[in-house]
Amino acid sequence: MIRLIIDKYGNGHDDLFLKIDLLPTRLIIADSYYLFDFLELTQKEVSPENTILSYGAAKLIDFWEERITSLKYGNSTIIPFGMWDEYVDGIIFKKVKLGYKISLFTTQQICGYEISKSNLETLVCRRDIVFSNPEKIEWLISGASLKKGFELSKSELSK
Repeated sequence: MIRLIIDKYGNGHDDLFLKIDLLPTRLIIADSYYLFDFLELTQKEVSPENTILSYGAAKLIDFWEERITSLKYGNSTIIPFGMWDEYVDGIIFKKVKLGYKISLFTTQQICGYEISKSNLETLVCRRDIVFSNPEKIEWLISGASLKKGFELSKSELSK
């Protein structure tokens, strides 16, 4: 399962947590500083019953789900998570027979302040981005487990 957790009392730094509940488990920490810029959201779009960060995190999950579920067998996509001044990191998803093969990535060829959901593909193609996998770990996750993790995350975010 993969879950997105937030620190509702955070200040834009080290307040997003991506938990990979597969062996070996990983907890990746990131800033929400560029989250709304990436999602191209304004404060006017925030639902009054949610905190701003909860709303942004739920929209990020929606973006991830859209990218992942549209994959055809054998194809890959990236889901950015950590959008930093100097680099971007996240997860590479590849559609395989039993679900998805996933691995972590990082690249210094894109910076957090310059990407958005609408220009991500263009930047990746134009710059011929090289994604490195610093940990050399791969996981296999079923579509059902992935969906359950995202649903649990959204449920927690709505509280």
